[in-house]
Amino acid sequence: HDTHTMAGTGAGWISGVVKAVPSGDSVVIMGNTGQAGPPPEKTVTLASLIAPRMGRRDGSTKDEAFAFASRERLRRKLIGKKVTFRIDAVVASIGREFGVVFLGEENVAVSHVGDGWAKVKKGSNNADTANDESIAELTKAEQFAEANGFGVWTKDVAELARGSRQAPPASFDARSFFERKRGTPVPGVVEAVLNGGCLRVTLLTDSADSRNAVVTTHVAGIQAPAMGRKKADDETEPVPEPYAREAKHFTETRLLHRDVLVVFEGEDKYKNLFCTIRVVPNGVTETAPPDVAEALCQDGLCKVVDWSAALMTSGAQRLRAAEKVAKTQRLRLWRDYVAPTPSIALDSSTREFHGFVVEANSGDVLVVADTKTGTERKVHLASIRAPRVGNEKRGQKSEPWAIEAKEFLRKRCVGKKCTVKMEYTRKIGGDQQDAKTGGVNSTQDVRIMEFGTVMLPNDDTGKASGGDTFADAGELLVLRGLAGCIKHRGEEERSSRYDDLIAAEKRAVISKKGLTNPLKEPPTHHVNDIAGNAGKAKQFLPFLQRAGKSHGVVEHVVAGHRFKISIPKEGAVVSFALAGTRCPQLPRQGEAPASVTLAQDANAATAFVRRHVMQRDVEIEVDSVDKMGTFLGSLFVVGPDGVTKTELGEWLLKEGLGGVHPSFQLERHANGQRLLDAMEAARRAGVGIWRDWSPEAEAAKVVAAEAAENARADAHAASIGPTETAVLTLTEVVDGTRFFAQRASDSDKVVWMHAQLNDAQVSVDSGFRAKRNSTVAAKFTGDECWYRATVCEQAKPSDPIGLVTVHYGDFGNGETVPATRTRAIDPSLSFSTLAPLAKLCALAHVKGPAVETEYARDAAGRLGDLAGGKPTPSRVEKKFGAPGKPWEPDAQPEWLPTPRGYPGG
Repeated sequence: HDTHTMAGTGAGWISGVVKAVPSGDSVVIMGNTGQAGPPPEKTVTLASLIAPRMGRRDGSTKDEAFAFASRERLRRKLIGKKVTFRIDAVVASIGREFGVVFLGEENVAVSHVGDGWAKVKKGSNNADTANDESIAELTKAEQFAEANGFGVWTKDVAELARGSRQAPPASFDARSFFERKRGTPVPGVVEAVLNGGCLRVTLLTDSADSRNAVVTTHVAGIQAPAMGRKKADDETEPVPEPYAREAKHFTETRLLHRDVLVVFEGEDKYKNLFCTIRVVPNGVTETAPPDVAEALCQDGLCKVVDWSAALMTSGAQRLRAAEKVAKTQRLRLWRDYVAPTPSIALDSSTREFHGFVVEANSGDVLVVADTKTGTERKVHLASIRAPRVGNEKRGQKSEPWAIEAKEFLRKRCVGKKCTVKMEYTRKIGGDQQDAKTGGVNSTQDVRIMEFGTVMLPNDDTGKASGGDTFADAGELLVLRGLAGCIKHRGEEERSSRYDDLIAAEKRAVISKKGLTNPLKEPPTHHVNDIAGNAGKAKQFLPFLQRAGKSHGVVEHVVAGHRFKISIPKEGAVVSFALAGTRCPQLPRQGEAPASVTLAQDANAATAFVRRHVMQRDVEIEVDSVDKMGTFLGSLFVVGPDGVTKTELGEWLLKEGLGGVHPSFQLERHANGQRLLDAMEAARRAGVGIWRDWSPEAEAAKVVAAEAAENARADAHAASIGPTETAVLTLTEVVDGTRFFAQRASDSDKVVWMHAQLNDAQVSVDSGFRAKRNSTVAAKFTGDECWYRATVCEQAKPSDPIGLVTVHYGDFGNGETVPATRTRAIDPSLSFSTLAPLAKLCALAHVKGPAVETEYARDAAGRLGDLAGGKPTPSRVEKKFGAPGKPWEPDAQPEWLPTPRGYPGG
């Protein structure tokens, strides 16, 4: 560094800045720092002075009396100050330079002697003495100090006792000391800078067991270039890493011999201490100190280290911001830095948006609807991973704490407004690695997972930690031990609040919450999913009816009026539909909607319910259950205050998103008239599905429907005559007035068909999957025989068992069986085109009790007792076309018979 020079101020005088004060009579002065690289330095010993000698660091010699106090007085006065000095003598034999130092107009040597912290060197023949005028001034100052008992001249016994620095006990353990002081600033003085991020500090505590103890600590959060280490068997000088000298000088100019506060953060696996170092300007602890680590990062002289930054309780985010500045400007260590291409463009209009949370898919996935567009986006919370939620039907169990994590997100986020900042994306599929689980996804379909930070209005006692108005959903999860932070590597994209997440995880570990406490057993959950199981639903019906209103949570929205609801108290998941209210519904997968308008209305109803009901707390009041195991009743949406309750059916009707079911019996329900009034109000307002409705058009529609029905009845009556007599055998009871029956004359066909199906030597194809509405042979569980059947519900692709719902058209009953109990019918059999032999009938001129009433089951049982399995002479009053789906609850009867009702019968 021969390009540097000390700034001269006159003949022989040089100006510089005091970098260090090794003892009470010497200072290290550095030159101009404005040039590249470390500046030149001089160690100047104050001429004609002798201060008490400091002891060696290895303990071979001890401090003389008042040595440390003398050094401290000179250090506090000069460190970091600009001074003017002159070299008066050089003693080459001992490698020392003697001179005079001025701080402004103050002669430092004279003031130091006058304060009693040094003595004048006796003898005028020494080469290191000043001129006679200076000697006289120093002698006068010494006499003044001696006369007043200042410093080393004191006669006070207590001062003399305190004059010698007390060495710390040999048993001092720095790790245990700092562990006790974790988070508490400990005062000290930086005695040496080993490299830009490693210091040797003397502690200045008030406790005798730690005062004057010397510890070596690393600056937390960063890693500076190493100065190199000299090997014992190698005489060559170690080669520093690039910019190591600059980093060391940078830290020396800010920390060496400065008063600092040491805040212990943690240690590495080698038990090295890592602390945050804060400078105390002028020794005033109340002043907010500058952060040397942040300055090092901003100048490109160190790098932020994730594992070290994770130890910090605060400040890591500032370090990353400072490092980002250095990277952008390509300073020093980052001179060859090339920023990775972000997965989301920084100027993307969809990178940040406002919305509200619709659903919590799991403990770390939220569905958020954009306020502007209404589009729902699945957002994976950035840089965290929560336990995976299982799937009971697939035999996948939930990981410990998975249900608690999802439930916390549901209660805290769903229905709340939020601000989403998309952080990065990941490609999952094919040979890509799963960012959440770390496993390899073998599926061939590649999908893009979007990761973001979701900020919610803070309603936890008004303010979050630090007084924030908004709370990070991911941080709230981690803080409660319900999720962990992902350990990113290198330049891997991560959350912009990653350091806050790490700090939250540390707090969770300290408080031993959730996942962070291996000794605490996670809660167990047992869920009985009876959705779509008619048998279990009928058994469960009395419990729900006796309970009155039951608390539930909407788990899934099938359509505007159909849901899947969890009932926590009963540990059950049920299918539920609003009684009396029907919304437009999209067709099943693979089927085309009847019209574009119908599809739009169905989507509008579903979206409305998802916005206001999905994963919300509700109360249900069950009236009955249908043949498919779906409970019917009323659903009340519980408001945010926990008191306000809104009946969903009435709400939907007011919004014009649905109508009252034609067969709904208003007089049997307490809210029946309110539903009708709500629908009429929507009709008059012309909203929703009633936008084109008018009283005239409705009247014309009713007249046309009645005319069509009469024409159909007349056509059938003309084709079959006024009446027909037949002997019917009741094979299946639907309710108190509806049943399936065979003609007695068809009994031979039934026997013959049964023989054909069961005598055929046909092997069952294990891979056979029946399609909806197709005719197959199914093995009835009642007698293990094969019968002709129609497929009502085909197996779901995700169902490993392949459950199929079938209807035995020759008898009228149905059941759900595994796909292995079905097979195709041989086309060569002559009955393959024969119509089903069981007719759907309804007693003529009779109206039975509704399915949901208390006498409905008694009426059905009585009908079975009277006519079940018995050939019964009957008169068929009317015939209609065979229904396409006779198993549907509202299917139109084919015959209206009167059993034993014709003369002579």
